[in-house]
Amino acid sequence: MSDGHLDRIREQFTRQADAYSRMRQITDERGLAALVALAGTRPEDRALDVACGPGFLTLAFAERCAEAVGFDATPVFVARASAEAARRGLTNVRFENGDAERLPFADASFEVVACRAAFHHFPRPERVLAEMKRVARPGGRLLVADMVSDEDAAKRAYQDRIERLCDPTHVRALAESEFDALFAAAGLGVIARPKSSFDYDVDEWIAHGAPGPEAVREIETLLAASLETDRCGLRVRREEQKLRFSHSAVAFVLAR
Repeated sequence: MSDGHLDRIREQFTRQADAYSRMRQITDERGLAALVALAGTRPEDRALDVACGPGFLTLAFAERCAEAVGFDATPVFVARASAEAARRGLTNVRFENGDAERLPFADASFEVVACRAAFHHFPRPERVLAEMKRVARPGGRLLVADMVSDEDAAKRAYQDRIERLCDPTHVRALAESEFDALFAAAGLGVIARPKSSFDYDVDEWIAHGAPGPEAVREIETLLAASLETDRCGLRVRREEQKLRFSHSAVAFVLAR
């Protein structure tokens, strides 16, 4: 990634580390365990979690395999994750800092290579995927779990506009068909793709990005304009007097 984009990621997530680390979707232990199981993780495996954030998925891997490594661009997340591992008494896990386009690991180092909730931050997702493939052992599994956008290009653009207003490090959400094309170009076969959704009220979601008042007003206006006619593919609605929406997500398991 360009130094500028990495700097923006580090600034954004350093500023919002507390709020991001408390999000239900990030800390959900049942969901984390399901991803570890979905990847076919075995007790003898080494697992790598790319763009690990506060490290909750990495720690879930560590509890179920021989060794887990978390890798992230933001030093504050690496420090927080290392402290949480120590608090849990986990000795088979470590965390490193750097660029996901340049993983500092040897070829074929891991049986499982995962990346959750991060591909929409990558300007060149094909490069990150190539690095994930490089460090995975032949016969290993890759796990890519992220939000997916609508297949309609206009709705994708509308969603990306909203996402960037909340978090300027958002690049773009890929449609499921775009993920498929990305994987096919990398020579990776999809062996599973369970789908899910994550529900938010708008105030809760905005808190993770902490945009300024002007951006908040624009987000609310754009979402409200999607109540009667779906302009963004986010299933915007009002429930109990609150504006709410849902992200669609897919967890792709790929054969190396």
